[in-house]
Amino acid sequence: MAVAATAAHGSDTDAIIGEAAAAGAGRGRTPVAAAPHRREAVSRPDGWPGGSGSNVGSGSNVGSGSEVDVGKHVLSSIRKKPGSPLIPVEAFGVKQAGGDGDSGRVEQAGFETPSSLPSTVPSSAQSLETALVVARVGPEVVLESDLLTPSLAAWLEKNTPGMTPDQVREVKKQIYRQMLSQYVESLIVYVDACRTIPEDKLPEIRKKVNEAFDEQQLPRLLKDAGLTSAGEYEQMLRSRGQSLDRIRKTFFERALAQQWAEQKASFDGEIPHAELIAHYHANLPDYEYPARARFEQLMVRIAPSRPREEAWKRLADMGNAVIAGRPLADVAREMSDGPTAKQGGGYDWTGKGSLSSAVLDRAIFTLPVGQLSTILEEESALHIIRVTERTEAGRVSFVDAQVEIRRRLVADRKKREMETYLAKLRERTPVWTIYDGEPAGPVMAGRPQSPAR
Repeated sequence: MAVAATAAHGSDTDAIIGEAAAAGAGRGRTPVAAAPHRREAVSRPDGWPGGSGSNVGSGSNVGSGSEVDVGKHVLSSIRKKPGSPLIPVEAFGVKQAGGDGDSGRVEQAGFETPSSLPSTVPSSAQSLETALVVARVGPEVVLESDLLTPSLAAWLEKNTPGMTPDQVREVKKQIYRQMLSQYVESLIVYVDACRTIPEDKLPEIRKKVNEAFDEQQLPRLLKDAGLTSAGEYEQMLRSRGQSLDRIRKTFFERALAQQWAEQKASFDGEIPHAELIAHYHANLPDYEYPARARFEQLMVRIAPSRPREEAWKRLADMGNAVIAGRPLADVAREMSDGPTAKQGGGYDWTGKGSLSSAVLDRAIFTLPVGQLSTILEEESALHIIRVTERTEAGRVSFVDAQVEIRRRLVADRKKREMETYLAKLRERTPVWTIYDGEPAGPVMAGRPQSPAR
């Protein structure tokens, strides 16, 4: 099975970081209510975080062959075999939040950053913080470290100095909240792939994806970080509570999910010719185009230091030079005041009605092609133009449009197939997140510059 090599941390992450960060920091901007996408009805099997699962026995039962309640929180989602049982935190003797009537909101296991601590949190504290379980999708768990991409970690390191730990935590919370819906959507597909693909095929698929990561993604990540070796990069990641193994894991999950979804939502059928024609006639405005032209310009501005009479004489001299045989481009570079004078006075394709000057627009679409105009007067400037090429308004014929129509209809079919597939997955895949039941947080209208990946 061929697996597409997709970016481990794509633009979907970068596009929301600045917006959510501003909301978390609360720096005086006006919030606009917006709710991240999540399912209306949340399925919580017994024993899941926030559910009513039974208590786990003592840690001595782990590894002894007895069943372990997989509904409890777990330490890590990295497992050698996808879908294998998860070891609960309690089995390691770590006290878990929410055990005494808590509503199910997951807190940091065994560590809480008091607001009195300095804003620079030790790496050991960061590592423990990023072990927080933020979601479960089928048998898979999502840790905070799964959402803490290298670009986000670098952005936080650059933009949060001076904030209190509580403010930094709120910034992260807002960012994770918006990232989680896309992450969960991808993980739902990944779970379906692991449920269906024969177990003995997964190691080979993982090997190919890891090779693609090392060949394509790792060099880019090293370059972005300004480092030259994977060892240095691993050191930097661990100082931020991350690891290269976890980045590889995320890359594998997304690559497999993408390829699996493309197979499930594929469309190899033929679009009937009658359907192509019907689409064309139903969308005729989409295939109409306005008149457009390319032209050259000589221009002289009118100013207090250059009255109209002087400007007229200067432009007349420029026009006469062109009539005498000098290239208009040379005259424009030497004497014209036009916006494109340094490039020879030329303008690329310009649609009818797109110019702010009605005088120029009328001349461009009435003057014979190749003919130098007379002096065109405006209040603040004088112009001479020459149209070099022009096409009249018209409509793309069905013969010329049918290839694009077929591509569009195939894309629509695939989109519908994907929506149907994802809807079925959501129905049969239990999903829980720490944000279930919470009101939507504020999202800022303005967006600071997102960090580079």
